[in-house]
Amino acid sequence: MRSIILTLLLSTLLFGYQQGDTISQNIQDKLSIKEDKIYIIDFFASWCASCEKEIPYISKVHQQVDSRQVEIIGVDVDKNIENAKAFQKELKERNALTFRVVNDPENNIIKAFKPIGMPALFYVKDKKVVDAVFGAVDNIDEVIMADLKRLQK
Repeated sequence: MRSIILTLLLSTLLFGYQQGDTISQNIQDKLSIKEDKIYIIDFFASWCASCEKEIPYISKVHQQVDSRQVEIIGVDVDKNIENAKAFQKELKERNALTFRVVNDPENNIIKAFKPIGMPALFYVKDKKVVDAVFGAVDNIDEVIMADLKRLQK
């Protein structure tokens, strides 16, 4: 019995949000998550080359979706806030970053999600994690649009 309890406790420390988990109120507040939308939470950083490659494709999705139904939120996990802001500014100047970004220099948000790789996308609906995509994905915009069709049913 002790080993089962210990295993359960350790697993919650090792793993972040899994499919079906409700996002904590603290994280909901930090990301301004409500029940009325599907949220795509994109974790990225200036040091992540794959993230920089995917952000313009995610921005393309952002420009195609109905913002009343779907919201994309970037979470920049750069610990150096000046690097984060410079990276975001450069992307915005190229019109490659069009969605809202929350800076997470203390890594509080990413610690709650604990993605297994970067870049990382989490889909949240009704304040619950419903899916995730980890690592670089070719044609991520097409993947997201297909996932949204499935989630909006």
